[in-house]
Amino acid sequence: MVAAVLADPGVETLAALHDLLAEQNSLDVADGLVDGLRGLDFSVADLRALARWLAEHGTRRNAVALGMVMLGVVGDASDRELLLLLGTFDDLTLYAVIALAKTQPDREQAIYSLARRVEGWGRIYAVERLRGTQDPDIKSWLLRSGFRNGILDQYLAHIAATTGDLYTALLSPAVDAELLDGASGILAALADLHGPTADIRHYVDALPCMARFGELIGAAPPNLTYISTARDLFDVLKRPPSEADWPEEQVTRVLDQYSALLARPDWRQHVRTALDHPATHEFRRALACAEAVGIDALSHALARMRQPRYDSYIWWWAVSHAPESERPHLVRLAREVLPLEEMAVGPEPGRLIGASDEESVLDFVLSYLGDCDAAEADLLPLIKTALSTTGTRLRGFGLRTLASRYGPDLPAAARAWVRDAAAVEPDEDLRAEFFELLEGAGRPDEK
Repeated sequence: MVAAVLADPGVETLAALHDLLAEQNSLDVADGLVDGLRGLDFSVADLRALARWLAEHGTRRNAVALGMVMLGVVGDASDRELLLLLGTFDDLTLYAVIALAKTQPDREQAIYSLARRVEGWGRIYAVERLRGTQDPDIKSWLLRSGFRNGILDQYLAHIAATTGDLYTALLSPAVDAELLDGASGILAALADLHGPTADIRHYVDALPCMARFGELIGAAPPNLTYISTARDLFDVLKRPPSEADWPEEQVTRVLDQYSALLARPDWRQHVRTALDHPATHEFRRALACAEAVGIDALSHALARMRQPRYDSYIWWWAVSHAPESERPHLVRLAREVLPLEEMAVGPEPGRLIGASDEESVLDFVLSYLGDCDAAEADLLPLIKTALSTTGTRLRGFGLRTLASRYGPDLPAAARAWVRDAAAVEPDEDLRAEFFELLEGAGRPDEK
């Protein structure tokens, strides 16, 4: 079709090619398109003009993307601004990065220019192509902000630490605040051993870098961001991953360093001050740091949980940290503050997780506290609502809490809730569980 258009580049043939390409999956056909272009007996100028027309004037995403693929084969330096512009659209960034790498004489600078303009997956695609750069400006940017992407910092933290040479940068006698903040974010992301890419186990300079970072934040004023990262690194050092093969004496030395940091009275006071102001944006982070610096923060969380705006993180923290004696109290609090009737809107087919913060709160309460010794008057209203919420997961928690607590001895009211829920349950597996519970309760229902 490309050859036909080049032989007769009229309005109708251009439109037909555009519409044909628009119906393709651009990722699936890109390689074949590239191979096909190389076999065509047409001038590069004609091919480039067609590619630019598709990229610049295309009205559908796949046609534009494939025009950019073509530019990667036949384009030149003059296509830079068009590719940078189109690359700012998140689902076109990958195509722009590849085309810039193939057409620009200063490929790293071109990709760097695009990387600074985008976030999300676009930032990730661009920075991945900067791995191994020796450009000092790019390395500096990677360490300070380039690894942040709006998806997960874990995707780019290892590239930033290695390509940016984090350890050497931190050895500078004058580490600026932006670099120290970046180091904090990079090390916190690397400390996540369940992330999607390489982590601290794969970072050769991990131990000396942690030690140097500890020295720097120890000399800085208390800061919740630094305290949070210190907590994360302390947790890794307490249970060093065997894959890292770190010398035991070095681990012990750095662990003692972070233990001393977390025990500092000024750090504890800084966290306590943030906990005393639950309306601030730093309250969550203070809550996360509290245990590490020796503060029992449950009373602070409970005070915040009574406020009208539901914060699912604070609820998760409370239900996961509450001692056994407090668990029934949290069930009662959930029953008192959640708008249970408003939440019972019925299932939403295909939705696994609830659609609201209130559903997230109820999800945490039942998953963590459903087996506690809560009063029926507090627990049953939560279960009744859970059975009629949007998310499959929460409806399942409600059902299984009933089954675990009552088995075949379902209260009559609960049997009616289960029967009503089964009648409208869109998930086949969960519907089968509903009927199984009804049959076990001695009241088989028609399926």
